[in-house]
Amino acid sequence: MLANLLQYLALSQASGCLSLRHPARPRGEVYLQAGRVVHVDAGPYADVEALSRLLVWRRGRFSFRPGGSPPQRTLTESTDRLLLEASHRADALHLDADDVDEHSILVTHTSPDDGRAAVSLTALHVWRVVDGKSPLGVLAESSGLPLELVMSGASELVRCGLATEVGAELVDPAFVGAMTAEAVDIVGPVAEVFVEDALFELGLDGGPVTVTVLDELITTVATQFRRSEWQHDFLRRVERLRRDYGLSA
Repeated sequence: MLANLLQYLALSQASGCLSLRHPARPRGEVYLQAGRVVHVDAGPYADVEALSRLLVWRRGRFSFRPGGSPPQRTLTESTDRLLLEASHRADALHLDADDVDEHSILVTHTSPDDGRAAVSLTALHVWRVVDGKSPLGVLAESSGLPLELVMSGASELVRCGLATEVGAELVDPAFVGAMTAEAVDIVGPVAEVFVEDALFELGLDGGPVTVTVLDELITTVATQFRRSEWQHDFLRRVERLRRDYGLSA
């Protein structure tokens, strides 16, 4: 539970970045200095609003990297006070683990037209445009509806059992192995460390890699090559691998 973890880090006077990953949501970053939370980033949300949304996650993974400096310092409250405020905010907004955001992807089930569920016109319109592939933000733009209305309709569909939020598509684990082999071929065994560090930095070590973070993973590995020609060679080889694995950008 995130609240317990933050309280532990506070008692330990920890400094660093706590990264949180969810299979179907943007990642979250909680920055601490001497046990005090000084900044929180979760997709389009920041600080108390971001923490309130992270607190309701019931699944996901985390990693903590000690040291480093936060990108900015925007919070001054004690960790306990901040957790209390974020919890109240989550309750006031009626947030729960099923809430959706602009990055959520839905797949629909039973049609509301068959009389099994009474939904609003907004929810019905969202049900008709959901395609199981496009994030709600994209659907809002293509449908011409305000994003808040689309998210409201989508949340209603989820609550009524007419739609389910789906996780992002997973990358074939063999792709990461092939990418590592190409990097090793360019600069030698040290490239294995490059990939391990990149996976750790993105909170992906020991877990699946999703298509949504693939570009960031490749870029993070590439930036560790000291020479630009090595970077270009690596990116060229990875692009070929992406085509082979059906992962072209």
